Amino acid sequence: MNRRIVWIVQAALALISTGCAREPHATDESPAISIAIKGAPESSMLVGEKFSLNVEITPEDADAGTVVWSSSDPAVAKVNAYGYVLAKGKGECEISATAGRASDKVAISVNDRDPARDEMGHVGSGKTDQGRNNNTVTFSVGNTGWSGKIWYQGGNNSVTYYDNGTFKTSWNGTNNYVMGLGYYYDKDSDVDPKDMQYDCYFRHSKTGSAGGYSYIGIHGWTMDPLVEFYIVDDWYNKPGANLLGQKKGEFTVDGANYEIYQNLRVQQPSITGTQTYPQYFSVRTVARQSGHIDASAHFTKFESLGMRMGKMYELMYYIEAGGGTGSLDCTYLFMSDGRI
Repeated sequence: MNRRIVWIVQAALALISTGCAREPHATDESPAISIAIKGAPESSMLVGEKFSLNVEITPEDADAGTVVWSSSDPAVAKVNAYGYVLAKGKGECEISATAGRASDKVAISVNDRDPARDEMGHVGSGKTDQGRNNNTVTFSVGNTGWSGKIWYQGGNNSVTYYDNGTFKTSWNGTNNYVMGLGYYYDKDSDVDPKDMQYDCYFRHSKTGSAGGYSYIGIHGWTMDPLVEFYIVDDWYNKPGANLLGQKKGEFTVDGANYEIYQNLRVQQPSITGTQTYPQYFSVRTVARQSGHIDASAHFTKFESLGMRMGKMYELMYYIEAGGGTGSLDCTYLFMSDGRI
């Protein structure tokens, strides 16, 4: 084949090859997605406060997938799968939100509560209940999620409670007076104290007397087994061994020493009628009128001493007076069970 023919064939093949080449297609790249956390508090939080975060996704019609929330230090603030945050302890941490490759984070600062210093006072409309002799009267307290109760044997007694959980209560000529405010779960509760974190911050003042015995602090019951428990931080007359039973041990928490006792109540009134059941006591060696009670630390100590607890029925900040004429004015009360 002569050289001219070869050139013609090569040129033709090149044209054919060029004509058959595929046009390049533009790459289908999704637009960049970004998220921004909204709803963060503008100032420091106090332990126990809750708030809700959400995210703003750009572009608005983007499919960012599931948003995953996390905390750099759950001991300071914990967050659940829906962006709800609970301030847990004093310190600094970051709450992050991630969706695919996009993420954002906000700084959270938490301060501890100091009932001796912090302002609270009686907030909202006061509601008064006189109760009924030998009958438990219950009531709900504002938007706190807490319940209250009053019970007594004889006398003239009452409680005035406010929307923020503070209250004033008084008794006169009673044989026994009980008033409490806090968490009520019921007899079919599946709340395990070991899964919770119970904290109480309080400030109160008191006048008068309380007869032969008195307890001011935390009180409650568990079911299966049936147990009545007390964490006693203050009193009119410090409870003695005749009321407390056998000393089981002692420990230090919240800056003070507590003595642990167990008493057996034989065929006595209870939340399930007349029963035989144990009472657990944790009694502070020095009384106080304000501070923090880490109730869960007491429960852990009970369990370590073989004092088994059941499912939580109720846990309340509580005053019990065995008679006399007196009053208690609680001007600061904040309680948390550790749930968001």
